[in-house]
Amino acid sequence: MTIPLKVDDIASYLAEMGWERDPQGWRGASVWQHPGDYEVLVPARDGMGDNDRRVREILRCLCALEDRPASDIALEIARPQLDKQSFRTFPTGHDPGYTSLLLGTQTVLGVRNLLTAAARTVVQGPHFAFAGRQPGVVGDLLSAAELGPSRAGSYVVEIRVAADATARTPSGEQVTGRAVLVQMLEAVSAAQAAVAADAPAAFDETVTAGVSADLCKALSELSGFDRSEPFEIGFRWARSQPRDVSSRVVAFPETSGSLLHAASLRLRGLNATGAATVSGVVEGLHDDSSGNDRWRIKVRGELRTEHAELVRRAVWVRLPDQASYDRAITAHRERQVITVMGELSSMTGRVELVPRRGFDI
Repeated sequence: MTIPLKVDDIASYLAEMGWERDPQGWRGASVWQHPGDYEVLVPARDGMGDNDRRVREILRCLCALEDRPASDIALEIARPQLDKQSFRTFPTGHDPGYTSLLLGTQTVLGVRNLLTAAARTVVQGPHFAFAGRQPGVVGDLLSAAELGPSRAGSYVVEIRVAADATARTPSGEQVTGRAVLVQMLEAVSAAQAAVAADAPAAFDETVTAGVSADLCKALSELSGFDRSEPFEIGFRWARSQPRDVSSRVVAFPETSGSLLHAASLRLRGLNATGAATVSGVVEGLHDDSSGNDRWRIKVRGELRTEHAELVRRAVWVRLPDQASYDRAITAHRERQVITVMGELSSMTGRVELVPRRGFDI
């Protein structure tokens, strides 16, 4: 199927990918150049007679430069609102783009469970392990994700989610597809660092980043039946909503699977304890006045615990009363830096910081 491309979308894609526009142009069309002696001619407007030929020439040039299929590039140009994730596994004994039926099913299940763990973390906060039925909003977010066909490059599964796809909790809190994928990137990056430490205990301090027993188990499902194959998770952000953090690939070596499985078992038996301090800005506010889950805020900044070096991440903080919550609303609105000192707790199932008193601004 041919994907129709608009001139403005092509131009914005070229600009974002590092191409430079020649101010002179040529007969009304714009000339774009890229280091490495690449040059393309973009039509002046949509609907011109030679547009189809020009677009084909542009795609051929982009294919050569980016080493990607024309269909992938065309889709990215036409759908600038899509965040994309690729899950690359390396099954042995199969042609590129293929795997066994059972292992392929396991891979897709691992992808689904990773999305579920990330979505539950966004909605319910970080947990050592999630229990009970998942909130309905998590199912809504999973429904918004699209699963693409496998492609060559060993066995690669791709999903895409509109960055502005939204779902609402019963309390009216809005959760976006972008928030879920950003949470997944933060969690899998923390898990990758823990794997590099080569000890299940290294995962204990990553729970506040969203690393849970559920997430570790899902990651291990990408490492093959015997948990000995490497895998990679790629993040490519929608051009319509660029992020400060560029697209990246998080790679796990062949020793990861068994360690992730051991970490999953370990995390299910742990509880959060010990003194901690977080200093940063209020990123989220939660007050379910109809239930018992009240006066909770998310602070993104520098976290220090008894057992870990200073790390930057988001931490849920349980506030004691409405007055403290009102101060947090003001701090959130004015982007003030706050400091919270207290004790980590998982009494509610969620890992959160309980202040000894309120917080300092």
